[in-house]
Amino acid sequence: MLRHNRCWQTAIRLPFAGFLALMTWQTHAGNAHTLPLIDAHSHYAQADAETFSPRQIIDILDANQVQKILITSTPNQGTIKLYEHAPTRVIPFLSVYRTKADKPVWMHRPEVIHEAKSALQTGKFVGIGELHIFAKDRKSPVLKGLVELAREARLPMLIHGDAEIIDEIFQIDPQARILWAHLGTKPEIPLLSKMLERYPQNLYIDTSVRDKQLLATGRLSLKWKAFLLAHQNRLMATIDTFSVNRWKTYNQVVADIQTWLADLPPEVARKIASENAERFFKLENDIR
Repeated sequence: MLRHNRCWQTAIRLPFAGFLALMTWQTHAGNAHTLPLIDAHSHYAQADAETFSPRQIIDILDANQVQKILITSTPNQGTIKLYEHAPTRVIPFLSVYRTKADKPVWMHRPEVIHEAKSALQTGKFVGIGELHIFAKDRKSPVLKGLVELAREARLPMLIHGDAEIIDEIFQIDPQARILWAHLGTKPEIPLLSKMLERYPQNLYIDTSVRDKQLLATGRLSLKWKAFLLAHQNRLMATIDTFSVNRWKTYNQVVADIQTWLADLPPEVARKIASENAERFFKLENDIR
């Protein structure tokens, strides 16, 4: 905590570029095992865009060895703005939220399907989500319509939802390509393992906002290490910049991720850090 406070005290006296250099040193000096990352779950919402310019966002990524980043924003203008600034770095996903108020009710707005179809026709987006939806709404016609749009365009989806939602999506489209956020709404190893075994081809899971649980003992806990090893081809280490403060502490989140990645065999750590995302988003030719 003291080191973190000193970092931000120093930031007040430094220009942004100098502060990023300090971030880079502090992030990497504490961990000799840093790996390039693909952050497959983050946001550049209106408040973020008012605080950080696109150039500053890319500086943050550079300071933390983040090669590419999935961005989904409310409203979508943030995603487009960041993508236009750095098209080789940003993976732009379509949000169906006009404002934050849509998050709990979008699945009851039939207009969402037409709005999403029109947005996808612009060719600016390569996926749909993040969609927040829980078991009680699994039969939403709007969810079904979005899954069908994703199927028609062969697009992946980022889902923040219960296991029942994942089941429903694969019932609608057995070939759906799903990234399930946050180790699910219930980060329980038996449930996650069962779901990955049930959908052995196209279900992937991201670890965002669960790093403290993985590091509950100060290093990667044995039960989570066993899970990561068992499912090493289907997991992605991600950050999720759900707030302005999350961008301000991005380097510390990455440091936590690098800490638990360092407890894995190097070849497994590389998969979870970037290689699985390369395969999921079909980025192999872009990265190599």
